[in-house]
Amino acid sequence: MDYKAFQIYRAVTPQKNKSLDSYRGYCYPAGCVLMTSLREVISNLRKLAPKMYVPKGDVDGVILGVGDESKQHRVRVSAVDVCVDITLPVIIKANEHKASVLVAHRSPFPQFTSNLTGLPQLLLQHLLKRNITVYIVHHNWAMVDGGMNDVLAHTLGFKVNDVFKVPLHGDVHPLGRGCEVPKETNLKMFIQYISKRLKVPKIDYVGNPDDEVERLVMVSGKGITPEWLHHAWEQGYDTYLTGHLTHELAIQASQLKIKLVALPQTTTEIPGMSRLTQVLRVELPKVTFNFIEPTLPYSTLLTQP
Repeated sequence: MDYKAFQIYRAVTPQKNKSLDSYRGYCYPAGCVLMTSLREVISNLRKLAPKMYVPKGDVDGVILGVGDESKQHRVRVSAVDVCVDITLPVIIKANEHKASVLVAHRSPFPQFTSNLTGLPQLLLQHLLKRNITVYIVHHNWAMVDGGMNDVLAHTLGFKVNDVFKVPLHGDVHPLGRGCEVPKETNLKMFIQYISKRLKVPKIDYVGNPDDEVERLVMVSGKGITPEWLHHAWEQGYDTYLTGHLTHELAIQASQLKIKLVALPQTTTEIPGMSRLTQVLRVELPKVTFNFIEPTLPYSTLLTQP
């Protein structure tokens, strides 16, 4: 466990006073034959989502658990659960699966604080109680070749033509993908196709439904800012697919005459995290990997026919 996580742990459960050596799973004497070590699991995760793609200030890697690499090889892992977001139902499900590691796309804890309150504190308490190590794959899994955005394109049946680079935390990163769309596809046809392919009953959009979709860029998750949208327009993309939409972005898109299609954020992330689970099963056959597929945390009521 890194120092920051250990501080949080001590602040929440000072009465237990567990040592770092005994925290997270079971430690065995050096030389003991293990099924699969935590170190091996983390090494495979690092190969799939390299640190070189982690932007400055981004949350990545072990945020709760044995952060000391010299001790990770002594921790036995038999089951790992993969999810998009860490919630109480996810933790309970992981406990049912006897998973000692949770791999998530987003951290459940706010950055730059060791004084947790409310839901983050409750989640931390449940994770500690069940001795679950938390590992985050965030922007690096979205950027890497074959990662979240490539999987999303493949799921939708689109061929990736180029990489859409965006400014992020003071640097430029290959976060999005430019995709080839079948000819003579207008916005209405495009949205209907996406809806059927991803089983999404409601999709928000900006633009004329009859306008043709010619050059598509997609960025999974909350993958849009005013700067990124303008950057896409400058590069000649006429359609932007992502998992986020605000009033301000809608106004900007309409003024730039760029079509904007917004899916539920989680919907754009599920294919990538599911694929990560499949790859890990192949790479580490001795470990049981489960993908906990999320449900949308909100519902839509159609008030008019």
